[in-house]
Formats: sequence, C-alpha cells, structure tokens
Amino acid sequence: MSSEQLAMLRRGSLSLLIANCSLLIEQKEICMKKYLGLLLFAFAALAAYAQEATAAAPVPPPAPVEPTQKLGDFTFDGFVRTGFIWRKAEEYGQPTDEEVFFGSLDDSGYNFIKNQGPSGRARMNFTYSIGNVGIKGRLQLDYGSTDAPGWPYLFGYINAFEDQLTLSMGRLGASPWGTGGPEMWKELESIGKDGVGMRVEYKPKFVPGLNAGFVLNRYDSGTDGKPPDRKLTFEDIMRETVLGVSYEHEYFLARLAYRLDCDYDSRAGDRSLARLKEGDSLVYRAEERIIKNYLPGAQVWAMGYIEGIGAEEEALDNGFLFMENWLFLQYGQDWGTAQFRLGYLYSGSRGVIYLRPNYYHNFLNKLITVGALFSYANDFGDGKINDNAPYTEIQLEPKLQINFPNAYVAFTYNLRQTYSAPQTQPKKEDLPLNRFQTINIRFGMTF
Repeated sequence: MSSEQLAMLRRGSLSLLIANCSLLIEQKEICMKKYLGLLLFAFAALAAYAQEATAAAPVPPPAPVEPTQKLGDFTFDGFVRTGFIWRKAEEYGQPTDEEVFFGSLDDSGYNFIKNQGPSGRARMNFTYSIGNVGIKGRLQLDYGSTDAPGWPYLFGYINAFEDQLTLSMGRLGASPWGTGGPEMWKELESIGKDGVGMRVEYKPKFVPGLNAGFVLNRYDSGTDGKPPDRKLTFEDIMRETVLGVSYEHEYFLARLAYRLDCDYDSRAGDRSLARLKEGDSLVYRAEERIIKNYLPGAQVWAMGYIEGIGAEEEALDNGFLFMENWLFLQYGQDWGTAQFRLGYLYSGSRGVIYLRPNYYHNFLNKLITVGALFSYANDFGDGKINDNAPYTEIQLEPKLQINFPNAYVAFTYNLRQTYSAPQTQPKKEDLPLNRFQTINIRFGMTF
C-alpha cells in the first residue's frame, strides 16, 4: 500500500471518528435536555403542590397581646378658700375691738346664722374603686380651728347584686339621706371622729330612684351622769339605728332619715339632766322639679333637722327640743341669680325667723359678679331676748367678685347688728345694740 493510500485511509478513519464523536455528543445533549426538563417539571409540580397546601391550610391568628392590668379608677375634687379679714366689734358695754387675720367667710366653715365656726377651709373628696369595691374619703383642714387636718369621713364600700345592694363600713359620710345645703349640712350617721359604723343601702331596679336602708353605729351623745357600772349593750346599739329612705324622680326628690335614741347616752350639758331621754332625731330634704319645665332656671327646695322627738316633758322644758328648717326659692340665668331664703329655728322656748334675699348679677360673660345679701332675723316666744328690740339681727353684705377658670377673687363688706338681752331696768331709748363690721378679701379655687 502506497503512502498516498495510507494517508487517505488515515484521513477517512479520522473523519469517521470525528463523526462518531459528534453523534455521541448530540445524543448526550438530547439526554441532558430531557433530564433538565424532567427536573424543572418536578420542581414546578412541587411548588404548585406546596402553594395549594398552604392555601388550603388555615392560617393561625396572631397570639393575643396581654393588656396592661388596670389598677382601678381614682377621682377627686375639692376646693381651697382663704383670704384676709378685718373685723371691728362694737359690743354694748364693751370696748371696741379690732383684729386682722387670715380667712374667708364664703361658706367655708363659718356659719353666719350661728355666728360660729372657723374661717377658711381646704377640702379634698376622693373615690377609688376596683370593680365592685372601693373607698371614699374627705380630707379637710379648717383654718382657725384647733383641730389638725382630719377625715370627716373615710369608709370602704362594696356593691352587690348588680349594684342593688351597697354595704359601707368605716367613718361614715356622703350620706344618700342627708340635708344637702346650703345653710345646713346634716347627716345623722356622721357623729364625729368616733362615728365608725356600717351602712346598708338597697336600691331595687324595679323601683328606679329608690334608696332605702339603715345604719348601725355608736351612740351620738355623751354619757355624763350615767352609773359607772352601766355597760353598752347590743340592744343599745340597735336602738341607735338610723333608718333612711330617698326617692329621686323627674318631678321631685325626697330624702328622710330618722335616728333612734337609746338610754345609754344623753345630751351634753347639765349632768342633772343626764337621766332624761334626749329623744330621736330627723333630717329631711325635698326638691320640686316641675317648675323648671315651665320656667327654666327656677328651683324650689326645703330641708330641715329636728332633735328631741319623743323626749320626756322635763327634757323639753330644759331645751332638749331643737329645730332648724329652711325654704329656698331661686331663679338663675346666665345674666345672674336671685334667691330668697326663709329660715325657722327653735330651741327651748325661743324661736327665730330669718329672711335672707340675695341677688348677684354677671357682667362680661361672667367675668365679674356684683351683688348683695340682706338678712333679717327676729325672735319670739317666752325666751325672746329683748321684747323692746325692733329686730334680733340684720346683715348687709355687698360683694364684688372676679371669676377665673376654677378660681375667683372677691371683695366683701359685711355689716351685722344685733340686740342683746336687756340690762337692769332697760329703757327703750337705751337698747343694748351690738355692731360688727367685716371686710373680707377672698381667694378661692376649685379642682
């Protein structure tokens, strides 16, 4: 075989080898494409299945966030009343007396009718409740009083049976059966620092507005003159029970409380009278609410206190019977308020009638209030102080007040004249007249 033939044979073999290799590569590429297609199809099917399973399965809700625990509801309100007072007293047969001191005579502890009490007051009322239990209290400081700041009332309470039953325990106050005010604030279960007791109130849902109940606490008077071996019994406590009822309606309001009296205590004073039964006590308040529908701004209400009910005849002769009653007529609008007060006091054998009209007008959208109070009193009965006196007492008090949000500043001048008991061989032209003058710059705030 020639060299040319050998070269051609080699070239043919090489071409055949290349062709076979190309064919083999093409077959492998086809297989790899098939494998890759199968692999992609498998992944797509798996993803579709996973998506379908996820859509079919319910998604669990997020875990709830625990709320912050509430410690309870706390509410409070109150006021502060103080100022400067200049007072000049010209009493019959006595040297003129002048003094200056801090205080306010703006219904802040001082009672003009009885001419007694501290001048100036700071007070805070509060309520703290958690669910159906809570505590109520009043912290109070009376300026001019020797007593330290104290708690006129502080008691805990619990509501049950859908708030139809309320049980209160402690130094009781905030009574649902009290007189309210003004002029007189009286609650029979409030008997001072030793007046710890229990009050039960029933407020049935089938009679909306009704509140009836009772109070068990200690005796309300001293024990002077009692035998030293006399011990307080359960019967005595039961006989000092306070019974109360109130009813509030769209057309009226009525409150009544009655305190029974036992033989263990007696009225303070003459020990020789300690053996006598001092009698029961009663307070009431009544409000008329129909007239406001026909005369907006009009109000009529009355209240009173009676002590000595059922007392022995000898006790009544010695002044155990006491009564204080008030009637109020008021008409108020944005431009001002007019009020008339009629009072009747009786103690022992002496009665006193009070007439107290007052009017206060507002200016500049209630920024300034200007007005005056006038009071006339005259007594009667066997205990009348002076038969020749034309009156027992008169008062005149003009007032200028500047009002701010939750605060005020006021200037008042008060002139009060009274007649004393007659001297020996009294003469009509020489009646024992007393004159008191007071200038009071008042500062007050509420919160």
